[in-house]
Amino acid sequence: MTMLATMVGVVLCAITVSLILSHRHNHETDHRLRHVYGADLELVHRFAHRPVPPVIEAERVAATQLVHPSGQVVSASPRVLGQPRMATFVPSRRPSFTDRRLCDVPGFPGRCMLVAAMWVPGSHTGDLIAYSALPDPPWYVSEALLAQLLAASAIILAIVGLTTYHLVGRTLRPVEAMTAELAEITATDLGHRVPVPPHHDEIRYLATVVNDTLELLEAALQRERRFTSEASHDLRTPITGARLRLEEALMDPDVVDWPGMAKDLLNDVERQQAIADDILTLARLDADRTAEHQRTDLAALARAEIGRRPAGRVPVHADLEPEVFVACDRLLMGRLLTNLLDNAQRHATTAVTVAVRAEDGSGVLVVADDGAGIAPEHRELVFERFARLPESRARDPKGTGLGLAICREIARAHHGSLTVEDLPRRGTCLVLRLPLAD
Repeated sequence: MTMLATMVGVVLCAITVSLILSHRHNHETDHRLRHVYGADLELVHRFAHRPVPPVIEAERVAATQLVHPSGQVVSASPRVLGQPRMATFVPSRRPSFTDRRLCDVPGFPGRCMLVAAMWVPGSHTGDLIAYSALPDPPWYVSEALLAQLLAASAIILAIVGLTTYHLVGRTLRPVEAMTAELAEITATDLGHRVPVPPHHDEIRYLATVVNDTLELLEAALQRERRFTSEASHDLRTPITGARLRLEEALMDPDVVDWPGMAKDLLNDVERQQAIADDILTLARLDADRTAEHQRTDLAALARAEIGRRPAGRVPVHADLEPEVFVACDRLLMGRLLTNLLDNAQRHATTAVTVAVRAEDGSGVLVVADDGAGIAPEHRELVFERFARLPESRARDPKGTGLGLAICREIARAHHGSLTVEDLPRRGTCLVLRLPLAD
């Protein structure tokens, strides 16, 4: 940033110096032309209709000549005495004057001169042409002016460079502190937070976003650790039970009921398989939320899922509003409906109700039962992975505790929500809300 600001300053100073030098050069050129024309006017006043001496003095110009239209030099200043005419251009009669910039003028080799010509009325010798010359000013006008401009530019560039370095360093100092703090953060220690600068600017916003991200990362890591711990515990239980049965059977194989043993082992394997399937489903939902969603009638999907279910001890009543269209993955939404209906029929006393309606720009799916219900303090706990209430363990000992967690993840993958809401009567009411499809 310092180099860039200095380069921009160099360009701006160069443009400014060029404009100043151009203006001063034009001003100096006009000033010298006024002197040259003044010298010509003086010759007109001195020698109009008068005799001309062979040598004339030139006080304000470098050289002057009086030349006959035929090209003969009639009179000249000492600097160009004996030299050919300084210029060959001839002014028109009206106006009777003109000027040129000429190089290699006689008497001034290797130099460029400003030459002005003017008619001088003559007597018996006829009219003459007065030529006066001054050196053309250089592009830098004068060495003193160029030195002043360069010194001023150097001072300005030094100020710009130092100021930019100081301001950018001061601005990025909070970023350096954030970088140092982030370098100390590891996967095992996410408790650090980057310092938030006091000024309300983009750096403060960056620090706030970084801290929010760290909080989300820490919460996700804690969930992962808790999930890993609970998953390993739930997987270890059936594995340990199966191992103990096998070890006891091998100690006295003759008295073991091998068909019963195989049935018990099969139950343990099925529980392990159910847990593994649910874990894989959650892993897919966490890793990939880019599944292709199709425009689907939520009522038709619910009706088809209810129709596929076998007759159970608890009937399912449907109140489905047609043409409630949502964008969803039909397989995942079918899995969600299956889990909700299994959970409702497991805890219901006499009936389960499934309702679909459109409400405030959302498609709403309600699955309610008339069971014991869920206490308000446990309504978020039931969505935690491997979380199981005592009643759930009693009614379904083989459950994995992942059913409602999978349902909520499916809802989130569809930019929706799944919550437990109140019922006017006793029971549990699970409400899914999804954005309506265009």
